[in-house]
Amino acid sequence: MIESMTILAFFGAALMWGCSTGTSAHTILPVDEPLMGMSGFPDCFVRRRNAPADGVSAGGRALECFQQPRDSAEQIAVACVGDSITSGFHASRKSMSYPSQLQDILGDSYKVTNLGANGATMMKGADSPYWKDPQYKTLTANEWDVVVIQLGTNDARNSFWGTSNWPLSCTNPDALSCPFGVDYAAMIDVVRTLGRPEHNETGPEIFLSVPPPLMKNMAYGMNQTVINDFLPSFIPKIAAANKIPAAKVISVFEALGGESKSGFPVNGCTIQNCKTLSYCKYYCGAITCDQCHPSDEGYGMIAATVAKALTKSVESSYLRGRQQYAAAPIAS
Repeated sequence: MIESMTILAFFGAALMWGCSTGTSAHTILPVDEPLMGMSGFPDCFVRRRNAPADGVSAGGRALECFQQPRDSAEQIAVACVGDSITSGFHASRKSMSYPSQLQDILGDSYKVTNLGANGATMMKGADSPYWKDPQYKTLTANEWDVVVIQLGTNDARNSFWGTSNWPLSCTNPDALSCPFGVDYAAMIDVVRTLGRPEHNETGPEIFLSVPPPLMKNMAYGMNQTVINDFLPSFIPKIAAANKIPAAKVISVFEALGGESKSGFPVNGCTIQNCKTLSYCKYYCGAITCDQCHPSDEGYGMIAATVAKALTKSVESSYLRGRQQYAAAPIAS
């Protein structure tokens, strides 16, 4: 067994270094560069290959993230906060991640930044809290007009890494006082302080997204009951308790087939059943299916669902009025 693990480790290292183009170990590399050793397309760079053991996820430790710069003061700055579903794991390329497709849909009046962190949890006490990721540092170091939060999937992880994230108290009637509810409220409070200086009274528009359904129980160690049965009702309660309007709760869960959860196949989506089960197309590519991360088409559906909710708010007098004050010069 040890010998097999050694061979696998050597093979993985060979693959990583085999993609090298002779770049220095301290050269800045984009996150879709194979040397990074992780999948996904957040707006980050790799500073070095060997990251310090600071308690953050292996890929995240080496990242330096950034806000996509606005081209004009009138552009609406959008932050997509989330985990690997936001970063674009399983997407065929960067342009197919949901934030990239969201940018395409929204057009030049917006500037979308991908702040997805692979493996990230909402709960501070879980095994990979978003609060410790470089993406969070970038979120809090910048000003935003709109912030979309989609976290919770990894909070339901209870065996993949030998840990149990989801506390039993989060399934009780007073769940709002459990760690997930408390830390989600804390995140909302932080985001409310991140508006442009001239808009501090109201802060950014905040949208809470219910994560997509899990197609197979224990895929990536995720508890399907938590994701498919609890989060869809719990996140709207968190929104209400924190004075987030129901119109700003985005049900990505329903958009990707969550309403059909009672009929999900026990063994998840496959290349065969994706031809007959309409929701499986959101998880299957040409040759493989992922039971947790969407396909390019699935990411497109997330982008369209988020765009629909977001533009309704942008068209309101509330955000239009804020745009009139966006006359501050862009920092060089």
